[in-house]
This record gives sequence, structure tokens and C-alpha cells, in this order.
Amino acid sequence: MTPKQKRVLDFILGFVEEHGFQPSQMEIAQGCGFESLGTVQHYLRILERHGLLARQSNAKRGLQLTANPSRPPFAEALREAGSSFARGETLMAPVLAQEGAGPFAQGGNVTFLELPLVGIVAAGKPVHAFELADAIEVPSAMAGPGNVVYEVRGDSMVEMGIMDGDYVAVHPQAVAENGQTVIAEVNGSITIKKYQRKGNTIQLLPANAAMSPITVTEDDEFHIRGILVGSMRFYRKWTGKSST
Repeated sequence: MTPKQKRVLDFILGFVEEHGFQPSQMEIAQGCGFESLGTVQHYLRILERHGLLARQSNAKRGLQLTANPSRPPFAEALREAGSSFARGETLMAPVLAQEGAGPFAQGGNVTFLELPLVGIVAAGKPVHAFELADAIEVPSAMAGPGNVVYEVRGDSMVEMGIMDGDYVAVHPQAVAENGQTVIAEVNGSITIKKYQRKGNTIQLLPANAAMSPITVTEDDEFHIRGILVGSMRFYRKWTGKSST
């Protein structure tokens, strides 16, 4: 079980103990410091798969703990959840897109698998590379062997449909063909761009007419982390205010 999964479970347990009823998703978002209801739903699905809670559809307070936390079966389930991830559940799809295949249809049944969420990548000026230690569900079509996920920050790839806050699935490899979208590290910072090589010069091209390419020369420290497989987005970003 990752620290964030445990944080969500601990918040639910504490809320029930204090108030005598289950928290809503908005209350979980507030209590755990999440900006997106999609993030809350992601962690609830994981906890549900691990058998730690059940959810009632279309109910504001539809969470149900599957056992009394003080009883040994619940504690055993918690230990098992921390040591392995369930795979292959069928869920309703968020908005998805796959490289070279156009957008997926919204809704419908899509099989989801978990991939490591390993870092944040800039769609704009490169950001300093750092690692995350988490996991996120992606459609099985994006979950090839060794694939990982990055969270996108910035808007340099908007003309490809990759927006700020999206998640991109990436296949790690050190080489790319011209025109492929890559996660690249330049002088210790990472970015997502279209790859173009001419002779000894590499250009990293944005998909935003208002932005300029990044030119990589022989003096730069450069390597490709991986190739874009697909992207996805959760609706909707929650700001803590009602939309009505």
C-alpha cells in the first residue's frame, strides 16, 4: 500500500470514528489535500479492489467499510493490500487518447491496470527531474511491459490534445524516430515534446504555435526517457466551490 492510499484509508476510518457516518468524496479531497475528485475516485477504486471498502453508486455518502477495522480479518486484508496490487478490473473510462489512434470513446467498459506514477513532466519549459512513488490506473492498451506514467504540467502540447494536468503513459526506451513524442531529459530537466533530429542537432518541438522549439546541441546532456503511448484526463478538477 502506497502512502497516499494509506492516507485516504486512514482519513475515512478517522472520519467515521469521529462523525459516525462516511465522508463524501469532497470531504475526502479536502481532508487529504487533493485538488481533483478524479484523484479521490482513483484511490477509492484501489481500496475497493483490495476489499477494504465498498461503494454505492450515485450516493453522496456511499462508502461502506467491509469490516470492523479492529477485527483481525480487516487487518489481514490491509496487510495483503500493501503487498500486492489487484489487476484486471473493468471500470467506466475517463477521457482517453492513444498515440496514433485518436481519442477513445467516453464511457463504455474499459479494462484498467495499474502502472507506476513516476514523476512530473513539463509541457513547456523543462522542469527539474524528480521521482514520485505512487501508482495510477490506465487502460490495458496503455499498460505494456515496463510502461510508466507521468503527470503533465504546462500547455506546450495542447494541439495534440495533451493538457495541463493530464497523465501520459510512456514506454521507456533510449531511442526515438523523427516525429515521435518523447519524454526527454535535457541537462537534468525533463520535458514532453515531439522529437526531430537533423544531423547532429536535435529539436524538441512543442504542439503549440505560441511556443518555440528547444534546440539540443552536442554541449547539452541529453537522453530520451521514453516514447508516448497514450494520455488520459480525469474530469473534473474540484476547486472546493459548487458549480451552481
